[in-house]
Amino acid sequence: MTIAARAASGRRLRLGVAALLVASSVLAAAAAPHRLVLDDTDRGAFRAWFTFLADAQFERRSADVVDCAALIRHAYREALRPHTAAWFQSAQLPRLVSLPDVRQTPPTLDGALLLFRVARTPDRFAEFADAETIVALNSRRIGRDVRAAEPGDLLYFRHADAASPSHLMMFVGDSRFDRARRDWLVYHTGPDHGTPGEVRKVALADLERHPSPRWRPVSANAEFIGVFRLNILDREH
Repeated sequence: MTIAARAASGRRLRLGVAALLVASSVLAAAAAPHRLVLDDTDRGAFRAWFTFLADAQFERRSADVVDCAALIRHAYREALRPHTAAWFQSAQLPRLVSLPDVRQTPPTLDGALLLFRVARTPDRFAEFADAETIVALNSRRIGRDVRAAEPGDLLYFRHADAASPSHLMMFVGDSRFDRARRDWLVYHTGPDHGTPGEVRKVALADLERHPSPRWRPVSANAEFIGVFRLNILDREH
C-alpha cells in the first residue's frame, strides 16, 4: 500500500470512528433520563401558566390543539417557554397576563423539547405524548374523588367502545376569564363525526350531572378512571 493510500485509509477510519461516536451520543441523549424536576417556586409558576393557557384555548383555540391530549401538550409546552414580547406576539392570547416564568428549562434533543416520558427501560423522553402515555408514564393517580383535584390535575376517562378510548380533561379551578365559578374544567372533544371538534369549558358540578352517565366523574361510573397529577406538579414524585 502506498503512503497516499495508507493516509486515505487512515482518514476513512477516523471519519468512521467519529461518525460512530456522534451516533452513540445521540442515542445516549435520547435514552438518558431527562425528567424536569421543579422546586416549589417553579412549580407554582408552571401551574399558573399551565392552567391559564389551557383555559385560554376555550377563548381562542391554537391550530395545534386538535384533541384532548393536544390541549394538555400545548399548555404544558408553552408554560415552560420564556414568555418574551416575541412569544406574546406569536401566542395571540385573548388576554395579557403577568405571571412569573419557570426558571428551569427543559432539555432538548435535535430541537425538540424533551417533555414527556414515552418509554421505560431505557427511559425515553419526547415532545409528543398521547393521552394514555401522559397518564401512564407522566402522572400519578390521586384517586376517584374529584374533590381532591388541584388546578392542573387531569380527569381521565376511558371508553373502551370508542375509536379513541382515552379522554382527558383539565381541572382549572379559578378562571381569569370567568369568575362566576371556581370549579372550571376545560377539554377538547376530539374529532367528532367528521368535524374537528372543539374546546369546551364546564363547571365540575355540572359535569357531575352530565346527561350521559359515562361522562360523570363519580365513583359509580366505571369509565371514569380517576384524577391524575402530572409528575411535574407532584411534590411526592
